[in-house]
Amino acid sequence: MSLRVGDELPEVLTPAIDRLRIAYMAVSMRDPNLVHVEDSYAAKSGLPSVIAHGTFVTSYAGAAVSRAVGVDAVRRIRVDVTAPVFPGDVLRTQAVVTGADPAADGQLLTIDVTVTNQDGVRVGRGTATVEQPAA
Repeated sequence: MSLRVGDELPEVLTPAIDRLRIAYMAVSMRDPNLVHVEDSYAAKSGLPSVIAHGTFVTSYAGAAVSRAVGVDAVRRIRVDVTAPVFPGDVLRTQAVVTGADPAADGQLLTIDVTVTNQDGVRVGRGTATVEQPAA
């Protein structure tokens, strides 16, 4: 796939983030923070329920980029989590090529990534740098 500035990568749409996935993430990351698994604890922090780990936002942003260009082409990715993700949220990741710079054997592309929930609330934003070989 040859990309140019302005090209949009295919969207990635997640299944609903459910409590079981959140619990699995807590175990796999060895993250004992109760804000991810206990509603009463989350309420003490002013949240309406538990929240998902930021890793959900980061991983789906990365998936949008790596599925389009291949994991070997990814040189850097940075994602900021901008809002909490709650059980039931469905995440949509959109990415667009915003820059191209010459590289030794092709181009380094800059890709802006946005992750929103089903209500259109931006929960993450980031930038990826990928290497595209010369055609």
